This record gives sequence, structure tokens and C-alpha cells, in this order.
Amino acid sequence: MKATEKLLDFFYRRPDIREKFIFPGTFRDYALDIKETLSPGNGNTPLTIKIIEEARRILGKELQLDSLEKQLGSYPLISYADHHGLLNYKLLYNSNILYSLMIKELELPYVVVLATGNIPLMNISYPRGFYFKERKFNFFRKKQSNTPVFLVNSNLHAEKQEGIESFLLNYGKDIINIEEKEFLEYLFFNCLEIEKSAEKHNVFSDQITYLNYKLWRYYFDRSIRDSSPNLIYLQSNQIILSLLIEEIKKRDSLISLILFEPEARKVYLKNFYGIPGCWGENHGSHWFWGIVERKNKVRFTSLRVDDAANSLIGENFGLELDREAIVEALLAKKILPVIFFDFLIVTFMEGYLALGGLNQLEYLPQMQEAHIKSLEEIGMNDLVEKFAAPISHGLICGMYPFEFDSGIDLIWHYNSRDGKFNGNMDGGLTQKELDNVYKTEVTELIGAGIETTLAIL
Repeated sequence: MKATEKLLDFFYRRPDIREKFIFPGTFRDYALDIKETLSPGNGNTPLTIKIIEEARRILGKELQLDSLEKQLGSYPLISYADHHGLLNYKLLYNSNILYSLMIKELELPYVVVLATGNIPLMNISYPRGFYFKERKFNFFRKKQSNTPVFLVNSNLHAEKQEGIESFLLNYGKDIINIEEKEFLEYLFFNCLEIEKSAEKHNVFSDQITYLNYKLWRYYFDRSIRDSSPNLIYLQSNQIILSLLIEEIKKRDSLISLILFEPEARKVYLKNFYGIPGCWGENHGSHWFWGIVERKNKVRFTSLRVDDAANSLIGENFGLELDREAIVEALLAKKILPVIFFDFLIVTFMEGYLALGGLNQLEYLPQMQEAHIKSLEEIGMNDLVEKFAAPISHGLICGMYPFEFDSGIDLIWHYNSRDGKFNGNMDGGLTQKELDNVYKTEVTELIGAGIETTLAIL
């Protein structure tokens, strides 16, 4: 099948994406359109408070927290498209550059990303390490490859005296040359401060937030770094888990009703059946994934509600559908909420516009329709109007302005010449290049993104 035919077939099967593809304007027009569709902020909502708490805990004095609070209180806009790892994968660094242009158009200080840690280290975005020069460089051993990012309990230890050998497991002279080695050491030790990050953060997830905050600046030319929005890149799972526990503890909350009232539970299980991110015949899990550890290996197991036993049942797994038991299992990381709860909390309850990828354009409206239908069927018509407002389709991951194989390849490109590292990190994307992205038609950006996605798949 030719490239054009593949694209047409893709749009035939994904009409919601075609609607975005035919957006009549440039990326600047698109950014302004997003601004117009944003609902007014609700001040310090529970999600806003959790985001600020996590940002303070990990980044502390690096941030102006009052500015972050003001931003989220006025503009409830985040990206929900990322996988938690070093921001390097080509689809993700591109989407965040676009997101930063949107944030700059809104005259806001921070690019706020909630990235899922519900992916294994070996995921195609490669949290296990990073891509550079068409190779994979590894932070973690192969036996850890299937471990979800949010369950990694160690950090990346690094010592400048030992160089990149202290944190890269597969470094060798046959992999990169002296110039490239010097570049990586300068990047990780001088720019990302990986030694300092290891001292400050003993968990990989927190360390990634710190490293990405530092790395982000080097995507841009020195002349525009101080005027570019800073990146706050947080793992979403812990935030959602904390908010979910708070709702479960409230006996009169909607989430408590869904989980623990048998008839309401049956209605939601029926209406969300088959929706991606929820549950179906051969995919997903009822409410939570079970986390099973065997022979030092961690894996997710699909769970199903057993009404007769009032339990969640899976392979080598059982958990009573009891308030205290669920909270205890969440705190012990024996279960992980499915995406259903992410969007129930972030989009429907909190009213945030969560920028996402191509798949989200399809399943988020399906979730809203199923949610409203469920509320009607269980007699909670007073809540229908609250959740019936049209959802803004915020596509951000799936547009492709730059063709570098990875973010680190981008930084190398701007800080080397004829294969020689320039000895500093002054280079990066220029204002002229970013202005050209603003002027690029959305159709062109999405078309390039879809072609890239199809080539990867």
C-alpha cells in the first residue's frame, strides 16, 4: 500500500483525527483556537494542589510556585500524552516543543506535563535509557526491562570522575566515538547535573522530573532559553493515585458509588465496555490492574469483578471490593488504576483540558458519552449537565515539526560540526525556526506525524 493510500485508509478508520487534519489554519491559529476553547480555571482544585505539591517536592527552589499556581488556576491546561522517561523520543520531544509554543502564545511560564509511568522500561519511548545515533543506550539491565517506570525503586547513580561509564551499561568505543562521548558527558554532567540529581532523588521517577527540567533548556538556542517556558514533567500515576484515595475515603463521592454500589458498578462496567483505556473482551481490566511479582519480575494482570464474591479476581490475584482493602492495596502498589480514572478525575471532575495523542481523540468522547449515559441510568440526572459540556479535542502528540531521530540527536546537531563537538551547549532551535513552526499548516504537521507513526508501527 502506497503512503497516500495508507493515509487515506488511516483517516477512513479514524474520522475524529481527520477532523483535526483538515483544521483550516496554521499552528498559531490552532494555539489560539485551543485558548478560546479553554474553560475558565477554578482556582486551587484538588488536582491543581497535587501538581503544585509534586512540583515543589521535586523541583523546589527551581520554580516560582506562585506563578505555577496562578497559571493552573487560570488556564487548566496540561499535556497527558507522554511516557515518563528522559524526554528524548521523537514523537514526544516534538509534541512538547509544540506545546511550549502554545504556552508561549498564552504568555504563560510553564509547560506542565503529566506523563504516565504505567509503561515498561522497554516501551518504544525507551525509559530504560535513551536514543542517540540510531542506537539505544541503557540505564537499566535487561532483566528489569518489563518493570513499569512507576515501580522502579532505584535511581541513576553517576560519578563525573568515571564518566558516562558510571551510568550507561552498554557504553563502548565501538558504539560511539570520542567526540560523541565527550558530548554526552558534557550534557549529562555539566548541563543535566546527573550527579546532583542522584544525590537529591533516590527514585528514578523523581530523578527524571529533575533531569528533564534541566534537559529542556538545551533544546533551544542560548539566545532564547530565558524567554522560553520551563518544563515541569511529573509522573501522573502517583498524583492520580493520591486523588483517587481521597475520593474513595469519601463515602458519598461519585467514585465510591461507582466502585462499591453493586448496581452503579454494573452500569458503568456495561457502558464503558469496549472503550480503549477501560475494559473489553480481550483488553483492559476492571477498574485496576493487579500487580504481581514473581521471581523478581513484575507484571500486570487483568482483573474482573466477581459480583458473587464482591471481589476483583485475576490470575494468581484476588482482592475484596472493600473500601479499606482497596485503599491499602493502592498504597502498597498492589493495584494500579486504569485510564478510566485518569480522565474521570482530570477531564470530567476537574475540567482540565488534557492535550493528548491520536488515540485520545477517539476514546475521550466515547468515555464522556458512556459517563453521561451511566449517570442517567443510575438516576443521577442532576450531575448530567455538569459533565455534558463539549470536550475540547486537544491533539498535541501526533504533529511532527522536526525530523531528528531523538531529542539528543537534535542537541548534538546544533552543538557539533563535521562530527566534532563544539565544547559548549550554546546551540539549539532558534526563534526563526520556531516562528516557521507557528506558520506551518496544521494539516502538514499532522500528516507528517501520522506518516511517522505508521512507519514506526
